[in-house]
Amino acid sequence: MTEAWDRLRAIMGEPVYTPARVPWELAPAELGVQLPSDYRAFVDLYGGVSLNGEWGVYTPSEKPSFYEAPGGLADWRITNDLDLRDQIEGEEHRWDQPGPTPVFPDPGGLLSWGWNSNHNQCCWLTTGPDPEQWPVAVFYEDRLDHFDGGFAEFVATVLTGGYAAEDELLVRADPEVWGPQPARPLWSPKSDWAGRNWGADWGIEGFLDAPGSTEMPWVRT
Repeated sequence: MTEAWDRLRAIMGEPVYTPARVPWELAPAELGVQLPSDYRAFVDLYGGVSLNGEWGVYTPSEKPSFYEAPGGLADWRITNDLDLRDQIEGEEHRWDQPGPTPVFPDPGGLLSWGWNSNHNQCCWLTTGPDPEQWPVAVFYEDRLDHFDGGFAEFVATVLTGGYAAEDELLVRADPEVWGPQPARPLWSPKSDWAGRNWGADWGIEGFLDAPGSTEMPWVRT
């Protein structure tokens, strides 16, 4: 595994729970491509997560997301695709872009893996046949922000303050506007492949209901 993944794992710590395993071997048939290994390792170790109570990582589920959806990895692709295309069609007119923004499986298209409560979409730029080389791009309402690195490197960079738009992505409220805000944990667990909501075991539901503390009892100490 990559140095970036080892760094991200050290930042987040080891969870006390074990999420259900995703059958990644089905990805080539159901998605048309295998997903990057650092993302797969992340989901295998943590399942779904919410970062700062605002920024979620899309996690495949064997259960259908809506009526007549296929469930599984194909469902992950369909749901992400619909959400991303809706976002692009609704906001692309706000910024200068030469031609339409390509979406996977179009050549070099965006493949979404995460989003935040402001509906900013974190994606891979599927440039080339090797998923290990896919860089990250974030679709904001006024721009497409490119990052020269993959999933693990990007998440680790954001969590350690090295990303210029950190406050925008993590949705950090300006205390001069919103007043003092309760502390939030670095991350909290959400649902896994089997549909178990690990965060609910600690009373966490949705984006904003994380405990008013930086304690993370779901991480080994």
